[in-house]
Amino acid sequence: MASATTLVLTVALLLVPILLLVRDWMPAWSHKIPFAIISLAILLRIHAFWTINLTDAQVVGYLPEDVSGLATILHIFDGPSGLMLGLLLGFSAGIALAVPNPIEHRWATLCWILLLGWGMDSDAFATIASTPLTNHPSTLNWYSAIYPFLGLGLSLLVIPTLVNIDTASTPRLVAAISICIIFLDISSSPVAWMLMGLMAHRQSSLRIHTSRGAASHRRWLGLMTTFFLSAVLLIIGLSWSSIFDGIWISIWPSRWAIGWILLCGIGGAMTPTMGFDANPRPEAWGFHTGIILAPALMPGIALIQHAQLPIFVIAIVMPIIATLPEYRPSIDWKRRGLEAILLISILPFALFLTDTVPVSLVVVIALLPLLIKFKHSVGEEE
Repeated sequence: MASATTLVLTVALLLVPILLLVRDWMPAWSHKIPFAIISLAILLRIHAFWTINLTDAQVVGYLPEDVSGLATILHIFDGPSGLMLGLLLGFSAGIALAVPNPIEHRWATLCWILLLGWGMDSDAFATIASTPLTNHPSTLNWYSAIYPFLGLGLSLLVIPTLVNIDTASTPRLVAAISICIIFLDISSSPVAWMLMGLMAHRQSSLRIHTSRGAASHRRWLGLMTTFFLSAVLLIIGLSWSSIFDGIWISIWPSRWAIGWILLCGIGGAMTPTMGFDANPRPEAWGFHTGIILAPALMPGIALIQHAQLPIFVIAIVMPIIATLPEYRPSIDWKRRGLEAILLISILPFALFLTDTVPVSLVVVIALLPLLIKFKHSVGEEE
């Protein structure tokens, strides 16, 4: 039989996305409901934990004062699902505190489904084990207390920065990226990869569009380069990442992951037909958005976790590479070739670095050029 906490979280998974998506038609206080639901789940968990351990304390002869309220609360956030519960507490608090924004709520809806539906074991709160409360939780680490603040940062800073990245200041962008990197470093969450990839791709696209503008001829070559070179780099990156993790893998065993990622990209390339065209190179933007979302949407596919770093690198370099085969008289072919070689070599270099340094450091190195301000040249061609 499901526990009360499990039932409340099931309600949260089914109800909250609807509330966020139809926010414009809901009462003004409706965006506070997610925080109320998660708080109720935590209170039910605390009550269940307190009850079972208080009973055991009386049986084995613990003194009543040994049943510490602080220890009870600490145990609630112990383990992977407990950490996720703390993250959702902060995330829902950020939704309650933020100024309602329909676009931000759409991204919050996606993150809510991924964090709760994909990131938490369905049986995590079905039962509760008796634990001596005179001891600290054995698996509780210092970052357990950080998770609620990470969730708060995701909803209050990261998602608004992603939505308004074209006007975001450098300090705000650095703060949002830092939250994602911390989240990635302590959990390797696909949601962290997704948010970082979206911000990096959007920033790279906007900067190269401002610098080089839109070509008047051969734009189809840039789009074809985006499609086919992204697929080639994804195949190489996925196979290489698997080898570095000690799995002798080839293109054939990884075909399912690659196929689903590219299918998501093709679906994303069609988003301009649905009105998502307020972006530079909207078809390419949709394609890359699709492949960035794929590992977070389909975490159960074998080997797809190895695609996260390659997709992140592709999201940064491909908007620049796509401009090279287009008609641009101001860029000579020697420069085009040199840029192409340097940009393509970033992926194998990043994969090589991951064998000796933490992935989060590789991500920081890849993001640094996007945070450096430079003067844009306007009207360089056509």
